[in-house]
Amino acid sequence: MTVGVPSLAPIALTPSTDRAGLRLLTLAHAFTDLNQGVLPVMIPFLVAQRHLSLTVAATLVLAANLLGSVVQLGFGHLSDKRPIAWVIPAGVIVAATGTALVGLAPTLPLMLAGAMLMGFAVAAFHPEGSRFSNYFAGRKRSSGMSFFTVGGFVGFAAGPVLATPLLLAFGLRGVAFLLIPACVVAALLWRELPRFNEVRARAHLEHRERPGRNDWRGFSIMAVVVALRSTTFLAAVTFTPIFVLRVVHVNAFVQSFTLFSLLSGGAIGTMLGGLLGERIDRRRVVTLSMILTAIFGLAIALTGAAFHLVALTVPLAALFGLSLGLSAGVLVVLGQEYLPKSIGVASGMTLGLANTIGGIAAPAFGHIGDQFGLVSVFVTIAIFAVLALGGSLFMPAPALYRRTAGQAGTLHP
Repeated sequence: MTVGVPSLAPIALTPSTDRAGLRLLTLAHAFTDLNQGVLPVMIPFLVAQRHLSLTVAATLVLAANLLGSVVQLGFGHLSDKRPIAWVIPAGVIVAATGTALVGLAPTLPLMLAGAMLMGFAVAAFHPEGSRFSNYFAGRKRSSGMSFFTVGGFVGFAAGPVLATPLLLAFGLRGVAFLLIPACVVAALLWRELPRFNEVRARAHLEHRERPGRNDWRGFSIMAVVVALRSTTFLAAVTFTPIFVLRVVHVNAFVQSFTLFSLLSGGAIGTMLGGLLGERIDRRRVVTLSMILTAIFGLAIALTGAAFHLVALTVPLAALFGLSLGLSAGVLVVLGQEYLPKSIGVASGMTLGLANTIGGIAAPAFGHIGDQFGLVSVFVTIAIFAVLALGGSLFMPAPALYRRTAGQAGTLHP
């Protein structure tokens, strides 16, 4: 029996994909998550110019994600009840404002406030952005969500590339220049709000909500996998820049290029994962992703320690990102399939829990780096990937998978 994913009635207004809508949402996602990519590349500058320890600098990552779970759950619940599309442009500009504050702030409390403001805006953006990507994706939810998720990886990847020249030229204050493109993107989004609200209203009027009941048990198991995967991801993007600086001994431009390679690999992996998720059981895509992530995470640690060769580290970082990206969009779709009656809450809990748990773990990884060296950080990252792999094996099939299998004997895209 061939096992894949069922063709389910989507939330989208029409079975076809609204490519223009998805492109706009992906652009918004990129310029929102760009701020999360800027923060890790600021850490070496904060250590050098503000004399922070690795543990304290990593606490900024915690601050950026501290409220993520509550904020995304709250906005997800609210978006299930009423239209709040205005959150999308607001999230873009407020996130950039928070990042600028981290660079401009003269004291640690103000830096923490800026990081928290940035994290709040990013958290508020994701549930509504995920909802509309579902509307615009039509029947191709897995590939549509992956396309939207790629925007996050592109933003993460572009963050270091855009921020490093600004940091080198103007110091930490240079990140304030990123407010300029954020304002432009927010203006474009604001202009399209009437269209967004119309799409949502018509979708609900025509009762396009997916059938089925919420499976909280399956969702809870998946949430553990999401939290472990997110810890792996955030630890990697936080400590890759300083890992290649101190272990591989490269300059600031190469360290930003290494992080760019990791995140670019993640973008490619996300698209591949979306395509795979339309053809095979999405749970197995997650399993494959975690197997490869563990392998390449350990390879980075061993080759960085033994050879100190950027020629090996950069491609391994790209492969690590590709492996991790395979599961990015797929997990969001799975969460929405476990909770088909509450997709705002599903998106908010999935993304919020992921960011919060990963952010909480960042100072712990910083402590490992301070006490045992940065190679140990990547060994621990590989261990977390193995734990996520184990959890993925216990995720049950969403109820709609099981019903389709019972009726037809075969699941198909």
